[in-house]
Amino acid sequence: MLSIPGIPGPGLLVVLLGVFVLLPESRWLRQKYVALARRYPKLFHLVEARRARSRRARRARRRERLP
Repeated sequence: MLSIPGIPGPGLLVVLLGVFVLLPESRWLRQKYVALARRYPKLFHLVEARRARSRRARRARRRERLP
């Protein structure tokens, strides 16, 4: 299910992980992500909610460290 011909091992998982790691770095990938998110809002809502939660948690941790 997760394997893609030409990519050894759990290929889809590796590709998705790579995309999310590179997403902040690549303008092209960000544009594609936004386009897909607009086309499939229900699917991407789960991803966006998770990203927002982790973003809030990071900011809260930073605030705690500041004197």
